[in-house]
Amino acid sequence: MNYLNGKYTETSFSEGELYGTGIFETICIYNNKPEYLLDHYERLSNGCHSLDISFEMTYEEFQELIFDHVLKSKLDNFALRFTLLKRGPGYDLLIGSRKLVYTDEDYQRGFSLKTSLLRKNPTSPLTYIKSTCYFDNLTSLKNSRSLGFDESIHLNFKEEICEGAISNIFFVEDGRVKTPAVDCGLLPGIMRAKVIEKLKKNNIPCEEGHYHLSRLIGADEVFITNSLMHVMWINKLDDKVYQKRKITDKISNFFNKK
Repeated sequence: MNYLNGKYTETSFSEGELYGTGIFETICIYNNKPEYLLDHYERLSNGCHSLDISFEMTYEEFQELIFDHVLKSKLDNFALRFTLLKRGPGYDLLIGSRKLVYTDEDYQRGFSLKTSLLRKNPTSPLTYIKSTCYFDNLTSLKNSRSLGFDESIHLNFKEEICEGAISNIFFVEDGRVKTPAVDCGLLPGIMRAKVIEKLKKNNIPCEEGHYHLSRLIGADEVFITNSLMHVMWINKLDDKVYQKRKITDKISNFFNKK
């Protein structure tokens, strides 16, 4: 016997409800078309394996669900969230949608970053999957925004750069684009991978490595990425102001839909 919202029930509570064992993907829908759907599906499948969630949905079934939701949403451009909460060997499925929040004004002015006191744990398996255990990220983001910044930047216990609360981070030194290696302790985003692909295709030097915060402060340009914002240039990190964005603009234009 369990109690839920004023009523007793025989329904058992799931591991997803009680312990936050779940996984999600946030997919950009643009002109009624989902972006990088196969990439999202593959990351979702891999995450389910890590959390011991039996995810037997085929890619075709996944596509059908997504396109059905897009059709019913009656929106052209929006963010679709596909969430699985562990229930026994299976899961509960939640699909939701919300408007895209990034505006032309955001891309013109750029975003500001605040170094977070939170430290990423490279030894935790949750670091590398898009888990519904998202409290640390949301708290960090909320704290940064309360101080007038747009996003947080997280370091690991070695004071190496990892990622933002809701983004991956890149910086430019002497014409070379650099980004933290995954084993620093970060979630490898879909857009992070697409940016790296574009850089290699266009013969722009790019490398992944372990970088101290001082490298970011001394960088010529900084930008962040995620599936919804794509590429956003950074105008400020703590007290450091950035002016240059030549290479960032070039990269951003690879994903420009206008």
